[in-house]
Amino acid sequence: MNLELFLQTVYNSAVLLSISLIYEMSSSFTSKAKFQKLISGLIVGFIGMIIMSIPYVVREGFILDTRSILIGLTGLYFSPLTTITAAAIMAGYRIFLGGSAAFTGVLVIGISAAIGILSKKYFTPKGADFNWKKAYGFGILLHIAMLAAMTSLPQKIDTEILKKITFPVLLIYPFTTVLLSKLIHDRKQQKISLELIKEAEEKYKSLFNNHHTIMLIVDPESGKIVDSNPAASEFYGYPSDILKTMQVTDLNTLSVEELKIQMQKAKLNKKNSFIFKHKKSSGELADVEIYSGAIQIQGRTMLYSIVHDIGDRLKAEAELLDSVERFRLLVESSPDAIFIQTHGCFTYVNEAALKLFGAKTPEDLIGKRIVDQVHEDHKEAVRQRIHELNFNQKAVPMREEVLLKLDGSPAFTEVASVPVKYNGTIGAIVFARDISERRVNQQKQMEIESQLRQQQKLEAIGTLAGGVAHEINNPINGIINYAQLLTEELETLSLPSEYAKEIIHESKRISEIVRNLLQFSRYEKQSHSFASVYDIINHTTSLIKTVIRKDQIKFQIRLEEALPDIKCRSQQIQQVLMNLLTNARDALNEKYPGYHEDKVMSLACRQFENDGRRWLKITIEDHGSGIPPELQSKIFEPFFSTKPKDIGTGLGLSISYGIVKEHHGDLSFDTDLGKMTRFVLDLPVDNGWRIDDMAQNEGASA
Repeated sequence: MNLELFLQTVYNSAVLLSISLIYEMSSSFTSKAKFQKLISGLIVGFIGMIIMSIPYVVREGFILDTRSILIGLTGLYFSPLTTITAAAIMAGYRIFLGGSAAFTGVLVIGISAAIGILSKKYFTPKGADFNWKKAYGFGILLHIAMLAAMTSLPQKIDTEILKKITFPVLLIYPFTTVLLSKLIHDRKQQKISLELIKEAEEKYKSLFNNHHTIMLIVDPESGKIVDSNPAASEFYGYPSDILKTMQVTDLNTLSVEELKIQMQKAKLNKKNSFIFKHKKSSGELADVEIYSGAIQIQGRTMLYSIVHDIGDRLKAEAELLDSVERFRLLVESSPDAIFIQTHGCFTYVNEAALKLFGAKTPEDLIGKRIVDQVHEDHKEAVRQRIHELNFNQKAVPMREEVLLKLDGSPAFTEVASVPVKYNGTIGAIVFARDISERRVNQQKQMEIESQLRQQQKLEAIGTLAGGVAHEINNPINGIINYAQLLTEELETLSLPSEYAKEIIHESKRISEIVRNLLQFSRYEKQSHSFASVYDIINHTTSLIKTVIRKDQIKFQIRLEEALPDIKCRSQQIQQVLMNLLTNARDALNEKYPGYHEDKVMSLACRQFENDGRRWLKITIEDHGSGIPPELQSKIFEPFFSTKPKDIGTGLGLSISYGIVKEHHGDLSFDTDLGKMTRFVLDLPVDNGWRIDDMAQNEGASA
C-alpha cells in the first residue's frame, strides 16, 4: 500500500509538471481566435498522451493516470473547443492502447471533459479570488464521476478495481486538483497582470510621445531629466537625446537650492503648480506653467511634469489688467455720471454719480433702489427699462429723464444704459449726463430766437406800414367824404342810406386791415395745433395785398380744393409766407420799378403723398432777376442780405428755414438767373408734435 501511494505521488508530480507546461501556453488557450484554440487543444491532447504513456497499471488492461484532472481542469479554465479537441485526441490514443478497460478509459475522458465544461460557470474563480472549497468540491465531483464510470467494467473486475482505487483516488486526486487549480489560477492572474502592465505602458508611451503638450520626467533628487517627449524637443529646441543628458537647472532660471526646494514640494504633493521662466536653446526666455506630481518608475520616485507655454496668456492677462485699469480710470475720471445697477439697485457709482445725486460717499447710494431716485413722472418708464436690461438684455438708447438728488431736488439728465454682467450678476451700466445747465442755455437760446423772430416780424411790419397807412387813408377819406355828403343831403332823405352803407363797408376794411396786422405782430406763444391752411394763406395775403397794390404787381393765388388742416404754429407759418412774399415783391420792384406786364408773383398750394404720409406743397414764385450762383449757398445764413442795411437785417430766410425745420418740413428754392425765383415750402400735415411734448418744453423753459 505504501508503495502504491508512493507511485500515486509520483504520478501526481507528473501531473503538476504537465499542468505547469500547459499553463505556460495559457496565452494561446485564452486567445479568442479559433485557430489558436484548436492548436491549444492539440497541445493538451499531446500532453494527455504522454501522461497515458506512463500510467500506473492496476491490472492487465486497466491503467490509472491523471487524465481526468488534466481534461477536467482544461474544461474548467479554457474554451470548449480546446477541451473537445484535447478529449478527442486522448480518447483516440486510449483506444489505440487497447485492453479490456479501453471503453471505460474513453468514458472517463468524456465525462471529465463534460464536467469541466458544464462546471465552468459555478466552479471557475472570479477575478483574483481563489475559492479553495469550490476547487476541492470540483475535484470530488470529478472523481466520483470517474469512479462511477468504473461500473462499465465487468462486475467482477468492477468490484475489485473499485476496492483497490476508491480510497486513494478520493483522498489524493481532489487535493491534487485543488493544488493544480490554484497553480493555474495564480499563473493566469499573473499573466493578466503582465498584460495590464504592458497595456498601461503602451498607453503611457502613446500619451507621452504623441501628445502635443510638453512633458518631462525628472529625478527630484539629482535634478536630471530622465525622459522627454517630442513636444519638449520642439519647444526647447534640443533633440530628445540631448535633453535626457541635461539637468532641469539647465532650463530653469531658479537657483539650484531654490529649485530643489520646489521639486521636494512637488514630490511630497505639497504643491503641484508652478510658474517659472525656462531657457530655450536659442537663449530666449519663456514663461511656463508646470503641473508636477510624483510617479513611481522601476521602484523610484520621479516627477512627471507637464509644461504649458503661458507667454501669450500672461501677455493677454497683462493687457486685460491694463485695459481694466484704463477703464477704471476712464470711469472714475469721467465727467458724466456712471453707475451699475443689478436687481434694480445701485451696485457701483463713480465720483460724477455722487455729485449728480448729491451723495458724499458711495455707501449713500449703493443698495438703494434706482426708481427711488427717479422723478414720479418717469418711475414707470424706468421700471420697464430695468426689466428690458436685466431680463431681455436689450440696450436702452439715450433719452431725457428727471432724476432726484438725495435731498429731493430734480436733476435733468440724458440717460443711456447697456446690459452687462457685474460680479456674476446680469445688470446694466448706466451713463447719465447732467443737462440742467444745457437746458438753461437752450431756454436762453429759445428766448433769443423768439426775440429775433419778433424783430423780423417788426421788420416786416415796417415794410407793411407804408402800404397799411395808404390803405387806411383811402377808406378814412371815403368816410369823411360820405359824411360830408350826408350833411349836404340831409334835406333829401333819398341818398343817406346809400352813403351809410359805404361808410360801414370802408370801416370794415379798416377793421380787417388793423386786425390782420395786429395778429401778425402779436408775440408768439402758440402751441402746435391743427389749423386751416386757407386761413393762414388768406390772413397773410390780405396784408401783402395792401403793399403790392401800389407797386402795380399782379398777384396770382391758386389753392387746391379740399386741402386738409395742418398741425403747426399758424403764426410762424404765416411769418414764413410773409417773408417769402415780401422777398418776391422786393425782387419784382428791383427789376421793374414801374408797371410791367411781367411784374407777376404767384402763390400756389396743393396736397401730395410721400412714403404714405400726407404733405402740403406751397410754392411762391416771382418773375424777378433770380439769385446769382455765388449767393445761392448763403441765402439761408443768418444776417446775410443783398439789401441795404437800413432796409433788411438778413434774418428773414434764416428764421423761416428754422421754423420750417422745427415743423419737420423742408424749404428749398429753384432759380433761373434773370427770369425767376421759386421757393417751395413742403410741410407734413401731421408734423409729429404732441401736446405733452410742448407742455414738457414749456415746463422746462419755466
